Amino acid sequence: MRKIDLTPYKISDQEISVKDGLTTLMFQKGLNLSARDIISQDTLARRIEESNGSILVEESEYQRIRKAVESFTGYGRGDIPLIQRVLDAPDVPVKEA
Repeated sequence: MRKIDLTPYKISDQEISVKDGLTTLMFQKGLNLSARDIISQDTLARRIEESNGSILVEESEYQRIRKAVESFTGYGRGDIPLIQRVLDAPDVPVKEA
């Protein structure tokens, strides 16, 4: 499982929502999502929106988020913290309950 920090960050006194940034990236036109893909993306996006602080995602979900982040072009310097949170998301061992 991967852990992604979803807490907002500040750039020049402006608070940036990581949740909004990620969910927007997940639905960009460049991903060419099929009908089934967009439904799966929506399920994951809703989990992100409903999470507090951070989210644990399975490797397949992480790869979908990473693909969305890596395929977008047009980032600015203020987007670096969001990008790093995804690309450097730690692998977290999960114990069976």
